[in-house]
Order: sequence, then structure tokens, then C-alpha cells
Amino acid sequence: MRKLISLLLLSVVTLSSFSPAAEVFPTIICTNLKNQQVVLPAACQGQRTVVALMLSAKADKHMQKWAQPLYNSLVADGMGGMMGGNMYQAKLCFVGVVKGLAKVALPELLKKAKQEVDVKYHEQFMYTDTELSLLTQRLGITNKDVPYFITLEKDGTILHIEFGEYSDDKLNEITGSLLN
Repeated sequence: MRKLISLLLLSVVTLSSFSPAAEVFPTIICTNLKNQQVVLPAACQGQRTVVALMLSAKADKHMQKWAQPLYNSLVADGMGGMMGGNMYQAKLCFVGVVKGLAKVALPELLKKAKQEVDVKYHEQFMYTDTELSLLTQRLGITNKDVPYFITLEKDGTILHIEFGEYSDDKLNEITGSLLN
């Protein structure tokens, strides 16, 4: 009986040590809308960060429903009240993955993005053509058709992972992870 209890305790400790939240976000090299190279998570050292990751065009379409609530919660200043923007002191990075035929359309996509995104946010919008199999494997990403939101501690450690279609509850999970 003691052996069984010890084995169960060891299993629980071992499984908890492999939790994605205990890992450091894998390094990915991006280019932002200012044509600057950004290495995540190193570029965000010293500040909590939410990485909004889109692995496909379908995920980007879902992101449209997330964009304004994320902006209001994490970026907007002067909204007033206790829940005013930027109370989390967190950085927000939108990262789109460009692969295959999308690389051909990249110059046009960047031109359109630069027109639609306010210049003061160009540093936060980026793309990568880096091979992300390590990232998707380590984070347990199985559905590339929805966006993923990875909350990082100041040192790049993963605090929380959320994904899928927008909901107020999911946004609250993201913002709540920034308060701990």
C-alpha cells in the first residue's frame, strides 16, 4: 500500500513538473511592421507579455473578434474607472505565422497591415516564417485554425495559455493571469 501511495505521489509531482505553465516560451524570430527583427521572448524581458499567436488564415479571422477586447484590456489608456486600460502593465504582441503560399502574398499583406494598424502599434504587430514545430509541440497546440494567447512572466516563463474563439471568460482568464 505504501508503495502504491508513493508511486501515485511521484506521478502527480512528475506530471505537474511538465505543465506548460512551468516552461519558458520557446525562442521565435519575428519581424514587426517597422521591419525590425524581434526575438521573443527576449524582446519582452522585464515586462509581462501576452503573445497572440495566429498559425493560419482561419486563426487570423478568429482574431478579429479578439482584437478590440484585447486592445481595450491591455493597451488602451484613459478609459477611466478601475478597469481602465493598461492597468496590467503588460505588453501585447500579435504574431502571425507566414508559411507556404502566404509568403508570396506577404508584401501585399504587410502593405495592407501598415495602412490599417496605427503607426504607434507597428512594433507590436509581427510575423514569423520560423519553423514552429518545437513551439507547437511544447505548448500542446493541436488546432492551428484558432488563435492562441500565451501569457508570459517578465522572464519569459509561461503563466497561462488560452485559445479558441473569443469569450469574456477567456479574456478574464488572460487578464487574471497577469494579476497573479
